[in-house]
Amino acid sequence: MAQNKIEHRVSLPCVQMENSCSSPPPHIAIFPFMSKGHTIPMLHLAHLLHRRHLVSHITFFTTSGNAPFIHSSMSSVAAQSTSIISLPFPDNLPSGILAGVESTDQLPSIDDLFIPFANTLARMRPSFTQAISQLSPAPSLLISDGFLGWTQYVATELNIPRLAYHGLGAFAHAVSSIVSQHKPHAKVSSTYEPFAIPGFPHLSLTKSDLEPPFDDSDPKGPHWDFLVEQLVANSTSRGFIRDSFYELESPYFDYMDSKWGIKSYQVGPLCLARLDSGKKIQPLSPLLQWLDSRLSVNHPVLYVAFGSQAKISLIQMKEIAIGLERSGLDFIWIIRGQGCYWDDGFEERVGDRCRLVKEWVDQLEILAHKAVCGFMTHCGWNSVMESMCTGVPVLAWPMMAEQRLNAKFVVEELGMGLRIRTSDGTRNGLVKAEDIERLTRELLVGEKGVTVKKKAEELAVAARQATSEGGSSYVALEKMINCAKY
Repeated sequence: MAQNKIEHRVSLPCVQMENSCSSPPPHIAIFPFMSKGHTIPMLHLAHLLHRRHLVSHITFFTTSGNAPFIHSSMSSVAAQSTSIISLPFPDNLPSGILAGVESTDQLPSIDDLFIPFANTLARMRPSFTQAISQLSPAPSLLISDGFLGWTQYVATELNIPRLAYHGLGAFAHAVSSIVSQHKPHAKVSSTYEPFAIPGFPHLSLTKSDLEPPFDDSDPKGPHWDFLVEQLVANSTSRGFIRDSFYELESPYFDYMDSKWGIKSYQVGPLCLARLDSGKKIQPLSPLLQWLDSRLSVNHPVLYVAFGSQAKISLIQMKEIAIGLERSGLDFIWIIRGQGCYWDDGFEERVGDRCRLVKEWVDQLEILAHKAVCGFMTHCGWNSVMESMCTGVPVLAWPMMAEQRLNAKFVVEELGMGLRIRTSDGTRNGLVKAEDIERLTRELLVGEKGVTVKKKAEELAVAARQATSEGGSSYVALEKMINCAKY
């Protein structure tokens, strides 16, 4: 397999280590999960490690289909060097996964194909073992995604300390863990009957706040089996990395550390590594120029995006379009592969107060623009962090995975957003146009919007304090690197 690997090497200027007396590891390896949502925080982390001179070299492991995205993101990093090693993607793919599909963003159905895709990645173990064992100098630390639990066994075999990156917040992780262990929902009689969370008496959930398999008090099946496999593997790692900061989720961090007995390093928000880099973010000129024009006439803009994997029905897309049109607000709507599912004349009627975007965009640069005053989001954790760091309040519309828990945390605990719920009160029902119109206006021009905007701005300040010199995340990052020594 080794003869098939492709290595891209980026040579950059030599740097002085931040703490010359602490002998930081000269070389670390990073292996993201094959998904943009999991890769982007790892890229932010690499930027941060380079910028603080905590490493002299980083080697990324990925596949040829994912290497260009990593390469384009890392080529401007001001550090000594970064390498990308492309491992061959497994062949004999499961039914439904076409050749050339090397990221979950490309899967036709995330619900049906995520587990087959993730299990397929474990077949990369031999080529990864060979490639990492041949690195010179050998890496002093491996950071890999928590969904790549099998890399722990490679790290153990080669005596390389490993940290597992968890791409969800401590609130969602802690609640999911408690529900799985204590099963407080076993005695409720309906999906919407509330139950308490042991250890956190202020918390009340219903099964509708949980996605499968966690909504079942006796979970089983391929999804559950996969999660258990990752849990077992990651439990022997040197620790966990989280894209959050201690002050944001302190009770839940403390719970996880005490329950698992494994150190976690809260080093985020990682997106601030880009916002605070002092470099101009690569512009999408037409879109930014339009945002500038909205700002010049004092028109607040709503940013609408649901991530790369959420599937939205045709009828729901139509309701969104009607609601946004009736709101009278300016908006950017990322529709990507969803198609144009609105009535003829929609684009003409909304005219210049709308931008419909059908390709991948740099979400962080949009949220950082002063014209953007609200974010209708699926509440993926990356989106939560990016909206928080830019001080943009959210309309929380969770759709999959742990997003319902993220939405609960953002709206009820942090108070930096409003919740979108189905118009009939059911878990998977329709959100009608009139509710979309009402909530978008409330967020951008209503009294509740003023309150949640203020809270979002306060959290943005707290996030920057955590990542500034002496802050909790600033200190945790150095401790994270030093963990390789012990």
